[in-house]
Amino acid sequence: MKTLLHAVTLVLLVLLSLDARAAETDLTLSRQLDAVFKRLDAPSAIISGRVIELSTGRELYARDCDRPMMPASNGKLANDASGLDHFGPSHRFTTYLAIDHGDLWLIGTGDPGPGDEDIAGSHAAKTTTMLDRWADALKARGITHVAGKFHYFDGVFEDQWISPTWYKGYLTDWYAAPISGLTFNDNCIDTTLYPTNAGQPARYEVVPPTSSVKIINNALTGSGNENSIDRDPESNAFTLHGSVARKSRLESKPITDPGAFFADAVRTALQSHGISIDGPTERATRDDARQKFPALTDQPLASLSVDAFDPRVVALHVTAMADVMRRINKNSQNLFAEAMCKMQGRDWNLSHGKDEPGSWAAGSEAIHDFLRRNKIDDSHYVLVDGSGLSRENRVTTRLITDLFALMSKHRYATEFRDSLTICGQDGTLKKRMTDIAGRVRGKTGSIGGVRSLSGYATTPTGQTLAFSFIFNDAEHHEKQCEALADDACRILVDWPSGPAATQSSKAGAAAKPD
Repeated sequence: MKTLLHAVTLVLLVLLSLDARAAETDLTLSRQLDAVFKRLDAPSAIISGRVIELSTGRELYARDCDRPMMPASNGKLANDASGLDHFGPSHRFTTYLAIDHGDLWLIGTGDPGPGDEDIAGSHAAKTTTMLDRWADALKARGITHVAGKFHYFDGVFEDQWISPTWYKGYLTDWYAAPISGLTFNDNCIDTTLYPTNAGQPARYEVVPPTSSVKIINNALTGSGNENSIDRDPESNAFTLHGSVARKSRLESKPITDPGAFFADAVRTALQSHGISIDGPTERATRDDARQKFPALTDQPLASLSVDAFDPRVVALHVTAMADVMRRINKNSQNLFAEAMCKMQGRDWNLSHGKDEPGSWAAGSEAIHDFLRRNKIDDSHYVLVDGSGLSRENRVTTRLITDLFALMSKHRYATEFRDSLTICGQDGTLKKRMTDIAGRVRGKTGSIGGVRSLSGYATTPTGQTLAFSFIFNDAEHHEKQCEALADDACRILVDWPSGPAATQSSKAGAAAKPD
C-alpha cells in the first residue's frame, strides 16, 4: 500500500510540475505579447487578442478577448468558413447563357467569378476570354442572329447592391463595388492609357469593351507618368487625368449597375464576333425568369449542377469554390465575400420557407446558425456585410480563434487552410514577415483606425497555434499596428522560447481597406 501511495504521489507531483511549467510558459508568453502591444503610440487604441494551442485547446494568451471589435476584413472569416461548410469544396458557381424561343437570356446565380482577371489569369485566360467562348458556342449552334430580345436576370440577390453603412467616400473605389446576382470583372472597368504625340490626348483602352460607360479623356501625352481616373458619384461617367509617357494601367473603378453592365459587355462582345441581336436589352423580373427557367432560379444554389442543365443553355461560366475562397482570404476581395454571404442567404431563405432573394440579413442568419451548430459563442457577433467593410460589424477574438480551432478539425480543414494568405509568400501577407516566411497563415484586415490579423502560427516543435489580434481606434497608427501584429507572430512562431520581438516602426499612414 505504501508503495502504491508513493507512486501516486510521484505522479501527482509530476503533473503539478507540468502544470506549473505550462502556467509559467503561458505567463512568459503573455508578458512578451503585452510588451509588444505596449509599444503602440496610440493611448486611445483598443487591443484585443487571443492565442490557443490547437492540440490541447489550451488558452495561452487572452487580452480583452470578449470585447466586440470592428474586424475589418477579419469579418470575412466566419462568412467564408460557413460558406465552405454549406457549399462544399467541389461546388462550382455558375452563370448561364441560354436561348428560348428566339430570345437570348443571361442568367445569374450570384457567381462572383465571371471576368475576374486574377482567376482568368490562373487559367491562362483574359477577362474577356469567356465572352469570346460564348460567342463561339452560339456560332457552333449556327446562331449568328438573335431576332428577339436580350433578357438578363440578376434577381437572385436583393435589390440593395450597396450597403447603406459603407462610407460614402468608398463608393467610387473598386473595393466597394456593387453586388448583384450578375457580376463581371468584379463589377469594375479597367482602363489603360497609351502615349501618342506630345501634347496630344492619350489613347485609352477600356476592359471590358462596353457602351454603358462614358469616358472623358483629359489625359495628355507628356513627360512624367502621373495619371488617375475618377468616377462621377451618381453615374458611369469616368474622367481620365494627368500625363502619359508610357503605357499606364489605371486603378479599377466600379460601375453603378452590375447586371446591366454584364449584359452590355456580352452584347458588345457578340456584336464584335458578328452576332447581332434585334431586340432591346431588358432586365427580367423574378417571375419571368422563374417561369422560363425554374430549374436555374428556384432551387437552392448549393444543389445547382452544371452537369445536368437545361438544354436551352448554350454556354455557361463556372467558378470553382477553391478560386472563390482564395480570392476572399488570400486577396481579401470584398465582392467575392459579399457574394458568398448573399448566396448563403438565398439558401437559408429557401430552407426556412421564405421565397426571397439572398440578402445580407439572411446571410447573417445562416452564418449565426453555422456558429451555433458548432458551439461557438456568437453573442457578440454582428454581421452587417460579408466583407468587413462596414464599421458596424463586430466580432471577438475569442470567436475567431475558436473558429480557427473548429476549421482545423473540419472535414474541409485542408481547403480552408489552403485559402489563407501565407506570410512572405502570397496574398496580402506577401510583403510581411518575410523573415519567417511560410510559418504564419492567416487573414489580414484594414479600414480606417482598424487593423486585424488572425490565423495559424507554426512553432519550432511543429505545434500549431491559433491567434487573433485586432486593433481599434488606432487612427494614424495603422502601420504601427501592422508591425506590432507581425512582431507578435514572430514571438508565436518561436514559442515556447519566445525571443524578444523586433522593434516596430512608429509610422502610421492609413491604407485602403483590404
